[in-house]
Amino acid sequence: MKKMLLAVFVVGMLVLSLSPSAKAASFLSITVGSTTIFCDNSSSAGVTACASSGFSTTLNNNAIQYGNPIAGVTSFQGYSISSIQLIGNQPGTPLLANSIDTKTAITNVSATNPLLVQFASNNFVQPLGSPLTLSASQSATFTNVAAGSTQAFTGYGNAANTLSITGVPAVTPPCVAPISGTSSCNSFAPTTTFARSGNFALAGSQLITLSTGNIASFSGTVAAAPPIPEPSSVLLLGTGMIILAGRMLRRKK
Repeated sequence: MKKMLLAVFVVGMLVLSLSPSAKAASFLSITVGSTTIFCDNSSSAGVTACASSGFSTTLNNNAIQYGNPIAGVTSFQGYSISSIQLIGNQPGTPLLANSIDTKTAITNVSATNPLLVQFASNNFVQPLGSPLTLSASQSATFTNVAAGSTQAFTGYGNAANTLSITGVPAVTPPCVAPISGTSSCNSFAPTTTFARSGNFALAGSQLITLSTGNIASFSGTVAAAPPIPEPSSVLLLGTGMIILAGRMLRRKK
């Protein structure tokens, strides 16, 4: 038994030692009409470009921020934005990998086009296994809006591990303001799966529609969890545990 455990340990350490070291990076873009600004912190040149477009980040960081609530609002193509922040938990944990963007106090001052926000976080190592369980959710707090204001959000599981808005989609039902004034919304995509053979990325895309003078805050989350065991696998595991428990009980006797 001890030899078997030692062999498993050695194999596990060998697999870890052969896994390529990866630096987490992030991407965040904001589009109104034909105008787009973006931040890709996977290179030094990219970080410099981020700063020139009003983003705050560092090289290969899991976080990017546009705007600063403390410094005041930022104006972009007819919108007033308190902040847009992206945070990923790369390299992930045994139970969850996630990428979350939060958009605070978005005001349509004079824009005639919707606001498109897209993001990606790469080089997730955990959870292990394949296919991973993919989920997406969103929330909206409509502070001062007309009925019908919306956010549509789609999350993606990207096995290619690129900072691209692509992969297996998880589409959430739109968050729609049911009344004028103040209201809130939460919606969740049906869970799905995506296969991976190595490190992976998570991405999201959200389209926000606000009438002139409307104010709202939004968030979007895309997450990957460990594979869900098949019933036959669960039965096999349970049988193995029963057999092991029986052997241990006989040894004690």
